[in-house]
Amino acid sequence: MNDRFRNLVYGLAFAIMIGYILHIGKPIFIPIISGIISVYILSTIASALGRVPVVGSLIPLWLRNVTALLLFIFLAVLMIFLFAENVQRIVALAPQYQSTLLLFIGDVANYLGIDDEPSWDTIRNLFLGNVNLQRVISTTVTSVGSFAGQIFVVIFYATFLIAERLHLPRKIMLAAGSRNDAETAMDVVGSVNQRIGEYLTLKTLVNVMLGLISYVAMLAIGLDFAGFFAVFIGVLNYIPYVGSMVGVAAPVLLAAAQFGSIPSLLFVFVTLTASQMFMGGVVEPRLFGRSLNLSPFIILISLTVWYAIWGVAGAILAVPMTSVVVIVLAAFEPTRPIAILLSSDGRIGKDWAKQPFAEAADRKGMTSS
Repeated sequence: MNDRFRNLVYGLAFAIMIGYILHIGKPIFIPIISGIISVYILSTIASALGRVPVVGSLIPLWLRNVTALLLFIFLAVLMIFLFAENVQRIVALAPQYQSTLLLFIGDVANYLGIDDEPSWDTIRNLFLGNVNLQRVISTTVTSVGSFAGQIFVVIFYATFLIAERLHLPRKIMLAAGSRNDAETAMDVVGSVNQRIGEYLTLKTLVNVMLGLISYVAMLAIGLDFAGFFAVFIGVLNYIPYVGSMVGVAAPVLLAAAQFGSIPSLLFVFVTLTASQMFMGGVVEPRLFGRSLNLSPFIILISLTVWYAIWGVAGAILAVPMTSVVVIVLAAFEPTRPIAILLSSDGRIGKDWAKQPFAEAADRKGMTSS
């Protein structure tokens, strides 16, 4: 018991130390991890190109990887230009949106029977305080430039990682030292590749579908920046729970500022919310199944932890990073109980049936349910 407590204390101290290193090393680690995550998606695209009827088998692997990389670069550049262009348009239309939003708030106040209609100065001081608009615009433009720089660094890392990936199995075998260690390492790497690759591919497919559905809904009512917000919703959907709420809130706020009418606002809110619920409650469970096997509560905790360490980038990477941690913990006997607690149903790895009390736990669970 004392040994277990000591190991627990050591484990917590080690986790805190790693978290601190990840936090202070944020500018270094985020592009590297993003590059690794990008490689999973690129590898899946390259594999899909190899399965194209007739011509797929004739395309060499290096050409498929180059094609996937060029597609990734094209989409990244497109996102950067889309974001930069829409920021400029939003800045130009800001005074018009401000006037419409003020009239809308006044109409709502009259409808609710509020005698003292709030002025824009009152609203601004209440919600925004003394905000320097020029400073906000300058910061936003700087953020766009920084984001573009980060994207190109990620592309740079991903390019070299694709080349390194071909030699990784041989390096692991040579570095492991013994056959058992090599097999364990290869099993861990294989599990990470399978689960994370499957998750990222399916999640990207779901996000693209969600973005297209949201785009059609916003285009139907004539909402400004429909394409930008469709991409915005798709990217934020990588963030569990919170991303979907923010993705709906931003277009709804724009609808209030653009149209100034409750029916238009409700149309945007209902259609986008219904799209999120359909994709999250119907499509995702059918596609994902038990691909990651993470407890929903653990996903929420990991979202909070990774956001605290790396901000929005950490929130986007929270699920795949936590899944990697669980896979690594499950590979070693001393840390396997932690992996079981972090999982959704306690099933980890191929040796679940051999774990003590596994069958009894299953029978008990079925009986109690």
